[in-house]
Amino acid sequence: MITVLAPRGSLVSGATLEPDPDEEHHLRVRRVRDGEAIRLVDGAGGVARGRLIRAGRGLRVALESVALAPPPPPLRLGVGAGDKDRFASVVEKAVELGATELIPLEMEHTRSVATRLRASHLPRLRRRALEALKQCGSAWALAVADLATLEEFAARREAGARWLADPEGGLAAALPPDAPATWVVGPEGGISGAERALLLDADFRPIRLGPHVLRFDTAAMAALVMTWQARQGATHG
Repeated sequence: MITVLAPRGSLVSGATLEPDPDEEHHLRVRRVRDGEAIRLVDGAGGVARGRLIRAGRGLRVALESVALAPPPPPLRLGVGAGDKDRFASVVEKAVELGATELIPLEMEHTRSVATRLRASHLPRLRRRALEALKQCGSAWALAVADLATLEEFAARREAGARWLADPEGGLAAALPPDAPATWVVGPEGGISGAERALLLDADFRPIRLGPHVLRFDTAAMAALVMTWQARQGATHG
């Protein structure tokens, strides 16, 4: 069943929605037929089932049932704002792997990256995060935050596990399935000594993600998979 995006708060059983131009184009490209069943998500937990209605030259969706999916446990990912194309890949994969917030970090080794992520790129990344919902089946959108300094991020002091991707770190401990988790992944060139000290002072625990040094986009994905496994270990251990 094809999935389309709906505006937040618009999923009401019995209502009829007019898809936005991007979603209408998606329906036409997929050649959805009149009366065909459609799944809708709004990125805020709303999930609906409806049917396509062709109204003249336009398209409408008649909603038949609406449900609210429970929110996932917090999984925050602070990533050095390096190459914008690699960062865009992180956004898409982070949605698939259950991250709830992605924070681009301005760090010592991001300043020299000519193709680094900038504030002007964020609207496109946020749209990409929404688009990823259509493929992976999630009902909750990834929040892509504004650029932040490492100092600002470390000062947030969210509850739960606080892990730093580090080639010299240890292993991740098992987590309860609903436990919050926060990661820091450095950019190209890694994390400087001063940045590492700052994070250790903020109670981030160094965690090794594999036998070799990873690119930042690979490290971000490994961190998210490791979190899922840590939560499963607590459930089934």
